[in-house]
Amino acid sequence: MLLTTPARRRAAVAVAFAGIGTAGGLWWVARDTTPYGLRDSPAVRVEVRAEDSRYPDTRETAEDVGELVRVYVQRLLTGDGDQLAEVGAPWFTGREAQARDWIKKYGEAAEHPVRAVVREPVVPHLAQVELRFGGGGRQVVELTRDDGIWWVAMGDGDPAKP
Repeated sequence: MLLTTPARRRAAVAVAFAGIGTAGGLWWVARDTTPYGLRDSPAVRVEVRAEDSRYPDTRETAEDVGELVRVYVQRLLTGDGDQLAEVGAPWFTGREAQARDWIKKYGEAAEHPVRAVVREPVVPHLAQVELRFGGGGRQVVELTRDDGIWWVAMGDGDPAKP
């Protein structure tokens, strides 16, 4: 079809913009906004499960925080405080110092299989996870959610007020 008339040209331009707008909207909805993710190495063995509870939100929370818990254990194992601090809630201060401290305490234990038990949440945007390291030792990690993204409560800050 030849676009010989101004009306046909305007219609073609409108259709093109509508297509671009639709594609952009689909990308926006489908994009992953989580600013962290598992890396190819080092490999970690983490089983995430919900604490026995009669409330279904415990199981849902365990599913929601599973990736963060695995990333946390992987970053412990790498031994890099800056990388571990990246999964800390951005509105907390002192994340880097806390990360280095946790690496000293739990970094070697992360080499072994880890069982992560997500405790029954008191409120929807806070969670507590008990990490049971296969080589011995335990750590309780507090998690907080802001704008749909889960973070580790690391350093100083209020987990309820991002």
